[in-house]
Amino acid sequence: MLRYSLILFLLTSLTCIGQSNLLNAKTPKEIGVKNANQLKYDNTKPLDYGYIDDRDVMFGKRIWEFIDIDQRINFPLYYPTKPLMDRKPLFDVLREYVQSGEKNKINIKDFCFQDDYFSVPLDASEAESKFNDFRLTKDGDENVTKNFNPSKIDPVVDPSGFRKLCLKLIEEKKLKEGPDYKTAELNAVDVKGYKIQGYWYFDKRLAELKYRLIAIAPVASSAKSIVDATMGQQEIEDEYTEIVANQGTLLTPQQEEEKKAKLKIYEEMSAPDVLFWIYYPAIRITLKMNPTFNDRNSSKPINFDDLLIARHFNAVVYKEENVQGDRLIEKYKPNNAMDQLLEAERVKDKIRDFEHDMWNY
Repeated sequence: MLRYSLILFLLTSLTCIGQSNLLNAKTPKEIGVKNANQLKYDNTKPLDYGYIDDRDVMFGKRIWEFIDIDQRINFPLYYPTKPLMDRKPLFDVLREYVQSGEKNKINIKDFCFQDDYFSVPLDASEAESKFNDFRLTKDGDENVTKNFNPSKIDPVVDPSGFRKLCLKLIEEKKLKEGPDYKTAELNAVDVKGYKIQGYWYFDKRLAELKYRLIAIAPVASSAKSIVDATMGQQEIEDEYTEIVANQGTLLTPQQEEEKKAKLKIYEEMSAPDVLFWIYYPAIRITLKMNPTFNDRNSSKPINFDDLLIARHFNAVVYKEENVQGDRLIEKYKPNNAMDQLLEAERVKDKIRDFEHDMWNY
């Protein structure tokens, strides 16, 4: 492990330069901008994965883990919450890559998925609703239908066309936020963590237990769920305000319970969840080009690709592939966080013990 860390440090120290031209810049605008020689000799390509023959894999186990960004060791994946010179949060890197798919002529359906088995691709409009979304109020819907929808676009038949029309009206400021529509935007500060999917395997040719990162997913409340929950809660509040006005008295205890139950549904709707799964090999080049903070030596930052592949983070296993349909640990260890943590450690120990037992005669 020490040898691997040393090799990684040497590689990153040779390929990464923190705040380029910081000592040679004539003006602040030149800080962070690489000169022609640096661009010529800069190695920004990730180290290619080696070919692994299936016959050389003696043991394999796919596991899913959650990276909690509240833990100090995981801070480089979260901070800075806003771009600073040559650094930006991991979420911004992922978002820019997804949003630039059409611009760079990349089909995001090839690398971005709604599930962790890569069976349900995510299209550009669905991905955008994760980051920015809006919803018309009743007054706003009537306003659009009456004044700005001459071609009679039906939102049920053509939701994409109706959305484009509304976005154009919002951009032209013909609709007002609040009375006509509610909006929400997801930023890096709203991210609660990351889920990763990886594969541990024992390579008999190298006689070594190795790890391959397969996919990564940001965990947060999507803009769409926030808007839907906000509008839903407002409708519930309006409904029971009208009830109070009609009956002339305060809500009964039964009505209060009904109101709380309905509001709870919308609270759960806006709870943090996986936004999308990105196939990791597809985004390695982008991650390699984006450095994160190295608290030991700021002149030698480590990029996101090296950080993730070296597993320089702390994560908790929440699922492993198993005969019960890869069920979650919390499903068979419910209502007990300690048991769930112990089970996560048991999964890790089972993988480590396989390598140890190979040399235990």
